[in-house]
Amino acid sequence: MEIGLYEDWMKPQIANLFSMQYGVKKEDFERLIDNFYELPFQKNKCIRIVAKEGDLVIGFQSFFYWPYNFNGKTFNSYQSGNSLVHPDYRGKGIFQSLLNYVDNHKEELKIDFLIGFPIDVSIGSLLRNKWKNIFNLQWYIKTINPFSLLLPLNIAKLQEHFPNRNLFINKADKGFIRVENSPEFIDWRKTHYDKEKYFSFHFAKDKEEVLFKLKINIRKKVIKELIIGDIITTTHEPEFILKAISELVKEVKKIKSLTILSIALNENCAYNFAFLFSKQGFKRIEKQIYFCVKPFVNDNIIITPDKWIVYRGDIDTW
Repeated sequence: MEIGLYEDWMKPQIANLFSMQYGVKKEDFERLIDNFYELPFQKNKCIRIVAKEGDLVIGFQSFFYWPYNFNGKTFNSYQSGNSLVHPDYRGKGIFQSLLNYVDNHKEELKIDFLIGFPIDVSIGSLLRNKWKNIFNLQWYIKTINPFSLLLPLNIAKLQEHFPNRNLFINKADKGFIRVENSPEFIDWRKTHYDKEKYFSFHFAKDKEEVLFKLKINIRKKVIKELIIGDIITTTHEPEFILKAISELVKEVKKIKSLTILSIALNENCAYNFAFLFSKQGFKRIEKQIYFCVKPFVNDNIIITPDKWIVYRGDIDTW
């Protein structure tokens, strides 16, 4: 077995592996590879690691450039994703070998830190590879209309009430690690998303403003969930945020076909939006999303839970 970097000739095999595992069409995954990894924003930054036996690709692991910012400093940070081992070669430590590639080449890769949102079957491998599970994103939900189960989703009304906007807002994130939503990063993310699923809600009062980024999700065919994936705000002042959440809920309730409004956030974050959502009637549920980091630089901020602003929208599959 050899561990090395991705080469173009491997694309059909990797697409076929993902097709077999997830039931997606091979051509669709090849297009995703082109849109996700080959566009200028990622092409010369992303790290694609492959395990092969001869000319047979038996494992794939990628780390795509995912810039976080702290007090004006942009980290050379990467998110782990699209991990897969050939079904005939599982249980042989291949995933761990793919992860080890980064450790063995850390000087040339010049990574500040890695982040990941692993599922149950992969978190153990990350922890064994010296990643740190510094917190989990905690889900909160608010029931909007239980009778919506009988109603079809009204996309047109969602678009009317919540047009998808990318407003430039002077974020009040000093002192926190926050994903850097540069125009280049936003434009790249748009290339592989279904535009009909994304919305936003803007609220302004006096000189302050906030933008909630939203996505529709259908659960069990009938539960229409509107997810708050990001909150971009000029202030963390509690009364303003409470008012903004209240206004968002009022608007959401006008869409009778929506069942629940939800958010996944870092409860450890110093400004404690979790408490504010609880005050507006959001209920904490058992569901969580693991959040792990692996630092390659000596900076304690990276492993300090209350310094991170992270939402569901930070995940590549948002």
